Amino acid sequence: MASVVEIWRYPVKSMAGERLDTCMVTDVGLEGDRKWAFIDQSPNRLGKWFNIKQHSPLMTYRARLVEGELDLIAPDGSSVALDGNLLRRFEADSERPLQLRELPGENFDDSHVLIVNLASVAAFELEVGIALDHRRFRANLYVDGLEPEAELDWLGRVIKAGEAELEVTSRCERCKVITMDPDTTETSPEVLRVLVERHDEMMGVYCRVVKPGRVAIGDFVG
Repeated sequence: MASVVEIWRYPVKSMAGERLDTCMVTDVGLEGDRKWAFIDQSPNRLGKWFNIKQHSPLMTYRARLVEGELDLIAPDGSSVALDGNLLRRFEADSERPLQLRELPGENFDDSHVLIVNLASVAAFELEVGIALDHRRFRANLYVDGLEPEAELDWLGRVIKAGEAELEVTSRCERCKVITMDPDTTETSPEVLRVLVERHDEMMGVYCRVVKPGRVAIGDFVG
């Protein structure tokens, strides 16, 4: 039987997230997930995300919500504000103009909830031949208790995750972000190469929220 073993929320898109014991799943995903995002304003990428692919140090900042307020920790361990000073720092480092956008429910690449089966990650790890931190896949819900790729049987179905009901809409196509160690940003290009060759570049499933509700560690999924 599949169950939730980890819950992750990413208050600032592309930054490291926070691990939770429980979270409300709203109509637009986990409460507070991807509430903020950086938008590229350079002529060749106007209006597109400024994310890990453009600036890998983003993932070395840790973001969490404390009583609804953003708590942001820089790589050196200092507390920083998500403000104009940080925006200008990223602009200088990346040599491109940026905009900070606060728009809950809109800062997503696809559907609002991403589920990853840890058995699929473990099987893929054997194929790649190197240890893989599952955080590379930046899921909201990591589940266990399934066979590898058994989550694909959920496609087109409505499943329960705790009190929430989710429609599993599509597989998640991955990018070079999964090649990066989530702590050091060191890259291992073979990770994406093997995923392309053996799994059509897919890992995890996207879900649309059908019925909001609370999800917690240990809750049944399926």
